[in-house]
Amino acid sequence: MMSKRAAVLAALCLALPLTLSLPSSASADVTGPPVIGGPVFNDPVAGSGVPGTPSAAQSAVMDQLIRLIRAARPGSDIRFVMFEFGEGQRSSEVADALIDAHARGVRVKAILDSTDDGKNDSVLARLGAALGSAEGAASFVVQCEYPDPAAVDRGCIARNYLHSKFATFSELQVGGVTRADVVFQTSSNLSDWYLYNSYNDAYTFQDAVVHDAYVRYFDDLRAGRHRPVNPDYFWTTPTGTKHRGHFLPRDSATGDHIANVLKLVECSYRDTDGVTRQTDVRLVLTAFNWSRVEIARELLRLRGENCWVDVVYNDGSAVTTAIREELAKTVNGRRIQLTPCRFTVGGRSVVPHAKLMMIDGFYDDDITPRVYTGSANFTTLENADDSLLRISGRDVHTPYLSWFYKIRDTCRA
Repeated sequence: MMSKRAAVLAALCLALPLTLSLPSSASADVTGPPVIGGPVFNDPVAGSGVPGTPSAAQSAVMDQLIRLIRAARPGSDIRFVMFEFGEGQRSSEVADALIDAHARGVRVKAILDSTDDGKNDSVLARLGAALGSAEGAASFVVQCEYPDPAAVDRGCIARNYLHSKFATFSELQVGGVTRADVVFQTSSNLSDWYLYNSYNDAYTFQDAVVHDAYVRYFDDLRAGRHRPVNPDYFWTTPTGTKHRGHFLPRDSATGDHIANVLKLVECSYRDTDGVTRQTDVRLVLTAFNWSRVEIARELLRLRGENCWVDVVYNDGSAVTTAIREELAKTVNGRRIQLTPCRFTVGGRSVVPHAKLMMIDGFYDDDITPRVYTGSANFTTLENADDSLLRISGRDVHTPYLSWFYKIRDTCRA
């Protein structure tokens, strides 16, 4: 017998020409080449906020993804993973771009979470009608919960859900130049809420080793849906390079990779000119619960040792009261600078949705600034399929620092 969800998807497929098609001019304003080798940030308050009319600043992250998909060369591969993918002004255009890429000979492989609220159903139906769902085919779209999303509740590998948000591109044609082994990693899901109600980032880069690691992770997600969950899946790419990928879930008994990073930070150091300086640690957070309290305690330790620690967080229940109270403690007469963020503009609530940590100072054995970003919240390690990216270098840290100040100052105002 056909499951309830399968019946809904079948009905949606039949209705697509009448209910989900978009005018051909809908994406005409997304022009220009994608950014490769740097970050892109959205600004949810830079525009009217009227659904259907996002400003370029509001749609910057989704526009970057659309440009990347359009640049994929025929015969190349796109691997695409997303937690939430609903219809919307720019998110529907992302779906259009994936379908168009498949039509021109790009192999498009996609994995979506089986959201409990059905938010992904219409896009899933539309992608499925074009790409199919046969995993052995050149193109396909599937969900983690196999064989029946209505009867199974899990991630592809993790216990509860797929939370990753990334895409890989084997070959792009950008400005007449072929760019191979490109990865797009973002904090943003795809629906109108991520245009008008939340701050998000995306970082796009070329790196053959890390690209291949993301491809391996994609393949493991696809295969994992046929296997028992594996909460102890965690692995990383090698250290010592500009980019390092971290792939979850992780068994919390094996440690906390974020806390482990903070343990290697020292608060006083000499710069290249011999000047004594203070290490700065800054974070923009969406969710933080007691299972990751070790991170909070490491941040407190660093503040007590006179690192500068500055945290902007989503002022909602996703950052638990116990964590707020922990972070608010005083150590050696010093306190972390905390900025809760939730404000109303144009009749809509705006919050940070980033999962960002920046270190500028002494870490392990060098003073190279570092940025950690991706899809992973500071929540239970075993529960979600997530990807975290570490990027080294002041060239990347500087624009992220400017964005951090913009979010913090806007939230305070």
